[in-house]
Amino acid sequence: MKYFVLLHALLLWATANGDDSLLVGIDFPGSDIQRILAPDAQCCQVFCTSHPRCTFFTFVANLPNIPRFSCFLKRTDNGVPLVRNSLANAVSGFALDSSAVTDISGLSCFQKTYTNIDFLGSDIRAITTENPTECQDACTNSPDCQFFTYVTQNYNPAPELRKICFLKFSANIPSPTTINILQGVVSGFSQRDCDAKTCDASCADYLIPEVDFAGNDFAQVLAADAEHCQLICTQNPRCRFFTFLTEKWTTDNRRFFCYLKSAATLVPSITRLSNVVSGFSLKSFGMNKRCSDHVFKGLDFPGNDRKIVKTDSDLSCQTLCTTDPFCEMYTYATEEFANKAQRGDCYLKSTLALPVPPIINDLKDVVSGFSRKKCDNDFADLSSCPDDNAGKVKKTCSSNKDSNQQVPGVIKA
Repeated sequence: MKYFVLLHALLLWATANGDDSLLVGIDFPGSDIQRILAPDAQCCQVFCTSHPRCTFFTFVANLPNIPRFSCFLKRTDNGVPLVRNSLANAVSGFALDSSAVTDISGLSCFQKTYTNIDFLGSDIRAITTENPTECQDACTNSPDCQFFTYVTQNYNPAPELRKICFLKFSANIPSPTTINILQGVVSGFSQRDCDAKTCDASCADYLIPEVDFAGNDFAQVLAADAEHCQLICTQNPRCRFFTFLTEKWTTDNRRFFCYLKSAATLVPSITRLSNVVSGFSLKSFGMNKRCSDHVFKGLDFPGNDRKIVKTDSDLSCQTLCTTDPFCEMYTYATEEFANKAQRGDCYLKSTLALPVPPIINDLKDVVSGFSRKKCDNDFADLSSCPDDNAGKVKKTCSSNKDSNQQVPGVIKA
């Protein structure tokens, strides 16, 4: 018991004093909130930092019965691991202090490349380059590319793939993990990107109600309305068209489902179907859109709370979300909300918005890495975790990313 009390005190001291060192050979068992994949412990630490609830993590490079490259994101109410064990091939640590970050996109600067590691899948196109550096440059210069895998000239299993650079993409538009219909709430999204080029006319002009584009699905996400689904499709380079199941859909529990579709032909299979809306990527019409400017009355985006603050209106809540670099969406409890104690609560929300490879494998004679698009940002070295910070950012860890934030709650009807 004395040992546990001493350990608890030491961990509190370390996090309070900004100990950002990675703890090699240490496991923080339990307290998991999500498992993702990361190529190394530094990336795992950045993914933890960007997650709305993660305060510490354990990265597992190679252990029996645990998938390779597992990054376990973890949380306790006080930000301190309950247990600390010795474990070979594990690395643990705490979320970086992100209080100085003004642009979360800067966290996505990973300059390092990873030899003999394959980021499998999520390909958007393949090109030929002479070396991994040129491949990373091509990814950086491609608007859609977020990470890549390069096949070197020594690759033996398929010589025809040598010097092929596979450009890859993962979702970059926020999507709620759950959407509920709930009286007395208003939800919406950050407006940070709403000054980007948008539709020449109303985006609704490019939506087709009561029509299903059957088949050709490659992904499904939740969307607040058909235009949000259209936005997600537009920003995904694989998506050519989509079908959205509206809030009036009652056939089964797939209300608010947004099906992203891709096909060799630009002509989808058309079927009449009630309570759905279909459409095409706006890029098909030479247009673009990067944010949803709609306000959704009566919709709740539960979970993913980063902090809760009191505001006087849903507009003020939206403004707070827009100015918070980590906030992607929000839900506001109005004066009509059933629970009086929660009226005026503004729930600022985020998801793991950084590009995360869906599959990571060991593979000889390939090199993988990320786009360097954000590496000119002042906070670039926060994410790449170099030994020398060049004076740009004080890289520290914290058991509480915002000392003034409330413990995230759940809106209750």
